[in-house]
Amino acid sequence: MMRIDERLVAFFHRPLMSIIAATDACGKPAAGRGIGFHLMEDREGMDVIFSGWQWPGLVAAIAERGKLAVTFVSPADYVSFQIKGSASLRPTEARDVAEADRFIAAAMTELEGLGVPRGVIMPWLCPQEPRVARLRISEIYVQTPGPLAGMLAGAAAG
Repeated sequence: MMRIDERLVAFFHRPLMSIIAATDACGKPAAGRGIGFHLMEDREGMDVIFSGWQWPGLVAAIAERGKLAVTFVSPADYVSFQIKGSASLRPTEARDVAEADRFIAAAMTELEGLGVPRGVIMPWLCPQEPRVARLRISEIYVQTPGPLAGMLAGAAAG
């Protein structure tokens, strides 16, 4: 297991975008955009929120294989991290819907501030039928363009 360190905790307080990816039992990829997340108290996991309506292939792939990769990107400067691990779907709660609303609002404000028109952004951040994947972290990678891209990040748990 990996643990999210203080540097990543600070990163997760920024306005972010996220891409979620999984593969089904046959290796067929499924990907979509995240609309929120919660870090778990132990920092060894997170709940990732996405639209089950918009990304039904993700729902099926997570249920089939129980693996997930989530890439978080700061639109302002392209600082990026990818988190991988085992995952399972859990029931959506009211706090997940509230987090999705907060995440979407922060992303919209950030992207509009960077000159991206609201009409372009809206399809990226669909809140319809929110689903939650509980991700137990096994790997964290730097994805920021540059010499550290692809390198392992974070601290080992335990």
